[in-house]
Amino acid sequence: MDNLQLLAVQTQRVMQRRMETAANNLANVSTFGFKADALLTEMDARAPARSRDTPSDVRFVRDVGLTRDMRQGAITRTGEPLDVAIEGDGFFTVQGPDGPLYTRDGAFRMDAAGQLITDNGDAVLNAGGAPIVFDPQGDRPQIGADGAISIAGVEVGRLGVVAFTDSRGLEKVGDNLWSPTGTAVTTFEGRVVQGAIEASNVNPVLELTRIIEISRAYESAARIVKSGDDLRQRAIERLGRA
Repeated sequence: MDNLQLLAVQTQRVMQRRMETAANNLANVSTFGFKADALLTEMDARAPARSRDTPSDVRFVRDVGLTRDMRQGAITRTGEPLDVAIEGDGFFTVQGPDGPLYTRDGAFRMDAAGQLITDNGDAVLNAGGAPIVFDPQGDRPQIGADGAISIAGVEVGRLGVVAFTDSRGLEKVGDNLWSPTGTAVTTFEGRVVQGAIEASNVNPVLELTRIIEISRAYESAARIVKSGDDLRQRAIERLGRA
């Protein structure tokens, strides 16, 4: 494969990954607590193609993973007592299949047994790592700014709200949940807001603009590939006639 084809194909690969990332962001514009992703790229040091002309080296860019936009999403008041949002750095602790996982989505609800769960049915954990259970027929719980849960003025527990030394080390594992890969738990210094929910921090206008730009760049690369194929085909035909 010649340099023209190599460059165009690699461009298409990167554009495809960028498109997948932007489309996923746009699909989660209404997902509570969702954090937008961006494709992380770097110069490929392997230099898979070279040229005898100036410049003699042909630079390639490759994708190396995703980076997360951890900025705060807008907080909207709902008035629902089991809706909670976090202002500042922090995550709610929930029960995953193999241990605790973390989320910014505080749209909680109570199941028939009185257990506090996420919209996906995962148990919300307290500061001690145990599920939180209420009396379904009891008084409405009050949740303080520090995550303390009180019923009829008596503290009965505390939401398991934690922060991390480096939130960039968290890994998305699906269902709006995070795993603390490569980062340690630290003291939560934010604020819990009852009766409110954090919106996604995705900017839909920006993502739509990116999708249009990516589509145009992909089409340009596809035209380069086609032009290269056409040139090669004409060259073969002329050589055949000679």
